[in-house]
Amino acid sequence: MHDAFPPGAPRPPPHYTGRWRHDLSNEVNAVTMATSAARHMIQMGDIPAAMINLARAEDAAMRCIDLLRHMPPSP
Repeated sequence: MHDAFPPGAPRPPPHYTGRWRHDLSNEVNAVTMATSAARHMIQMGDIPAAMINLARAEDAAMRCIDLLRHMPPSP
């Protein structure tokens, strides 16, 4: 994960914001895919596989929280 930029800190390098958005997008995609897979597994009656996918979604959501806590400052 990226380091935080506290208020008043020097501006992050130009590539930082793009990388941060890319990382956040990847995690949101992981949440979406894992919850979709879990829904399918529930429909198929495979609850253990659904639980695994829900755990993956939870992990990705926690990474989203961490990224949002360390988002770069607005221009």
